Amino acid sequence: MLRLAGKLLEAETLCRRAVTERESALGEMHAETLQSVNMLGIVLWQRRKLEEAEVLCRKALEGRETLLGAMHPDTSQSANNLALVLQKQGNLEEAEVLHRRALAGREAQLGPNHPDTLQSVNNLAWLLENQGKLEDAEVLQRRDLAGCEAQLGASHPDTLTSVNNLAKLLKKQRKLQDAEGLFRRALAGREAQLGARHPSTLKTVFNLARLLEAKGGHLPEVEELYLRELKGMEELDGPDHQETQRSRRNLERFRRKHATG
Repeated sequence: MLRLAGKLLEAETLCRRAVTERESALGEMHAETLQSVNMLGIVLWQRRKLEEAEVLCRKALEGRETLLGAMHPDTSQSANNLALVLQKQGNLEEAEVLHRRALAGREAQLGPNHPDTLQSVNNLAWLLENQGKLEDAEVLQRRDLAGCEAQLGASHPDTLTSVNNLAKLLKKQRKLQDAEGLFRRALAGREAQLGARHPSTLKTVFNLARLLEAKGGHLPEVEELYLRELKGMEELDGPDHQETQRSRRNLERFRRKHATG
């Protein structure tokens, strides 16, 4: 619950406690221990502690393969999570193998429109986008969005993630008008569902600002969005965090370029 609420430091503390206590009480290969290892790995991925996240996600995947089998949904979850870490590290080749493995396992065990399957569709699309395979990525992103809308509803956080991701992809393809409409939809939905200071909301604030800046015009709104992201990051991570500093530099760059503020 803390992770989903964006309270990652608190989530990390509790996950470390869970791993320690479950390893002591149940052993390293117990299913509940591996569940905690897996969760700690993904929290560390979100906190950008990638080396430790990789170690934990590999441990969870190997343990679940041994304990549950290669096609078990929990094993597919760990394959998905390790792929996310490797992708963030720039290891796209191994990440693609793991994303495709997770997708195949989830389609076989859960069906093509299960939320976890759609998550893998989205994650593979994200990888292909990073590889520059934009048309293939768009096909998958549209599949993911249609599936999320059908299974979860238009306002579910996972649906809004899909909306945001499709918008980012369309921006890369210079389909700016379509992308703007999707970013605004994602922002309105995330504000309503997650709150104005949630990390996902702030990412969408930044994405919309970048899009409007690329389109030209909208300068007062763009500055307001960049400032809003900075204030949110200061509250979320503190003034000295690297992401807060990135946000501050971006606002300063915009103001120098357009001589505002």
